[in-house]
Order: sequence, then C-alpha cells, then structure tokens
Amino acid sequence: MKFRRLALPTGLHVGCLDVGASRPSGAPPLVLLHGIGADHGEWALTLPLFARGRRVVAMDLLGHGRSDKPAGPGVEYRIRLLADAVVDAIEALPDRPERVDLLGHSLGGAVALDVVRRYPRLVRRLVLVDTAGQPVEETIDVLAASLPFVPGSYADARRLLATSVNSRFLGHPLVALAATLYKGRRKNRPQLMKLVASMAAGEDAVKPRDLARLPHETLVVWGDRDRIFPLAAGQRLVRGLPNARLEVLPRCGHVPPTERPVAFARRAIAFLDA
Repeated sequence: MKFRRLALPTGLHVGCLDVGASRPSGAPPLVLLHGIGADHGEWALTLPLFARGRRVVAMDLLGHGRSDKPAGPGVEYRIRLLADAVVDAIEALPDRPERVDLLGHSLGGAVALDVVRRYPRLVRRLVLVDTAGQPVEETIDVLAASLPFVPGSYADARRLLATSVNSRFLGHPLVALAATLYKGRRKNRPQLMKLVASMAAGEDAVKPRDLARLPHETLVVWGDRDRIFPLAAGQRLVRGLPNARLEVLPRCGHVPPTERPVAFARRAIAFLDA
C-alpha cells in the first residue's frame, strides 16, 4: 500500500492510495472515485475487500483530500475539470494500465460518467453508486435540493449527514462533529461551492442521448432509502444505459460504501470479476 502524489501535465498533482500494485492479476486496476467533500478515506471499509485480487487506486478528486486545490478567477470547477485530472492521473501511474475498471460514488459517479463518455477506450467496466451526473433538477429529491452540500458549520454537517445516511450510528451528533472538524482542515470550501454551483447549473450533465452511446458493461448500485437521489433516479439511469443492470441495497441511504460496506463490495466484486 502506497500513497502517491501524481504529477499531471497541467502542473497540478493528484493524490491517490495505490494498493496491491505488485500483485499479478488478469483484471485491470480498479479506480475508485469518492463523493463530494470526501477523499480516498471514503473507501476505508471496502478497500481491503476490493484489493484482495487486484490493484486498486483510490483517488482524491481535484479540490479534495491531498490533491491540489487550484484557485483563482481562471479556474472553472466543474465535472470536466475533475474528469480530465482523473484521466491524466491514470496515465501518470507507475506501470500505467491500458484500461481500468471505474467505480464512482455520487460526485465520483458523475466524474466517472464524464470519463467514460469522452475516453471510452480507457474503461472496461463501470460501477455507479447512488450517482450524480444526470440533470439535477430531474433527479434530486425536492426536499434535498435545499441541503447544504458544502456544510459551513456543525449544524449544516449534522443536517446533511442525517439526510444522507440511513443509520443511527452514522447519524450521531459526534459523527457530524468529527466530519466538521475533518473537512474544516481541508480548506477547500470555495472550490466545492463552485463545483456545486456548476452541477446545479447543469454543466456536464449526461443527457439520454449521451447514455445511449455508452456500451460499457455497467452495474448501478442504489440504496433503497436514498433521500438525495431517490431510487427512481437509479432506475432512470439504468433505462438509459444500453448495457446496465441495477442492484438495490435494502435499508441503505445515499452512502453504501459506509452504510453497507460488505453487501456493497460483494455486489461490485461479483460484477467486476464475472
């Protein structure tokens, strides 16, 4: 296991946790892309399961974690910027792979969709988990539209957490406090605010015609109690993709990798190894 800071042609750096790089395997590496405001730590409960038989690269998206957080009037924080950085980071990996399997959750799913839309030959199989990326006004829950997706206070963090997860433990006030302190140290609130505004404006959202052109084998995983993007959004996504199937996780909210890590990982691994 090694944490890397990958230098990109743009001069920026992307951080990633590279696990199992020395293990021979017939499967391509699995690249994990986290949700908004998180980092590679989102996969702490599932990474050991994914890494049993293959190389796994858990990236910090640009503006998150230990990746660079460029700022200034000339920087447009949008899905496309993050997706281009992911592609450049894959190409900068030691023992650069020709193809990867791509797994994205929420924001990471939107980034994964943009990668596979514009760089289709780079991706073998795709896993989308309670994903963003479709037009927000058509997929987000009406009550969730007003949530503080970039919380600026403990109260905001507690409200967002209480809505996102279907778990008494994860919804505990102490968990919200820990999340507030952790995210506050990242000092990336301005970048994330720009990113949320871009997504709300529909920039880089995938349309039905875009989905219809993606022939990749795709697994869509959704929590049946997701109150951010309801299950209907996942069903709509599967209908639009020509080669996709849906796995619904019972008693699960918006964050399956944390709420139901074993059940989620088993489904993803079975699909990737099939």
